[in-house]
Amino acid sequence: MEDGDKNEKCLFAMRILGIFVGLTLIGYGIAMLFVGSGQNIKSYIANVYLVCFGILIILAELRLGFLLRYFKFLRNGFGLGGFYIFVGFMALSSDWWCYIILGVCCAVGIMYCGSACICNDPLDETGKKRNEVPQSAAA
Repeated sequence: MEDGDKNEKCLFAMRILGIFVGLTLIGYGIAMLFVGSGQNIKSYIANVYLVCFGILIILAELRLGFLLRYFKFLRNGFGLGGFYIFVGFMALSSDWWCYIILGVCCAVGIMYCGSACICNDPLDETGKKRNEVPQSAAA
């Protein structure tokens, strides 16, 4: 198996896992809007944000151009990985399953950050290498 083919399969698996995480965040946020334990305005707002961030994660994993034009930090592995870690910590509450959501979100975020460090950031769509000098500066 070629190294590039192996990287593509790994990236595809991470995207599928990311879509699953986004769907889980949407489901959790909607469920907690209706049956959440501490029904105050703060929990409502946090759950609405979780639903919105779950939708944003799914759209980012689908690599939609109009979304990536406005949310440029989701274009590379560091930005997407950091976003996963942020959303994972935002989902924390006193329920035991929130720790599972945190663990999965952080694991996916660390995988994206690691792929950006180890590989030539497979998510970076600009086509530039990290240490490449622009041609205008080289002249």
